[in-house]
Amino acid sequence: MTVAQDVVKTMLAKGYVLSKDALAKARAFDESRGLTASAAAKAAELSKRIGLTDRVNAGVSAINAGVGAMRSVDETYRVSETTKTVATATGRTAVKVANSIVTSSYFSAGAMMVSDALTRAAKAAADLAAHGRQS
Repeated sequence: MTVAQDVVKTMLAKGYVLSKDALAKARAFDESRGLTASAAAKAAELSKRIGLTDRVNAGVSAINAGVGAMRSVDETYRVSETTKTVATATGRTAVKVANSIVTSSYFSAGAMMVSDALTRAAKAAADLAAHGRQS
């Protein structure tokens, strides 16, 4: 997005009404004064003076080398493949354990005991409430 487009977008967002040729006039003004070209030239000069482009390129190269080294380690030791296998096996084991617990007779007996206790507590609360209304 150009600077002129960004300015127009901001003005429209703030509720200004622009004529149909506002963008064309802004572009013509920019080109007649050379604002965008001058700013780009200053940025390029500054980048060249401090070596910003070279530093960015060196950083990108270092990152790419690091990614390449990680990929090499992964290919050698199959870390990704092993991790996926372990995660899959762990998930399957967790499902088996959960199914075993749910289908266990101990679990069923415990669930019945809890259900029975809750039923008794509800009945006692209802009886107490009924007794309170009678008094």
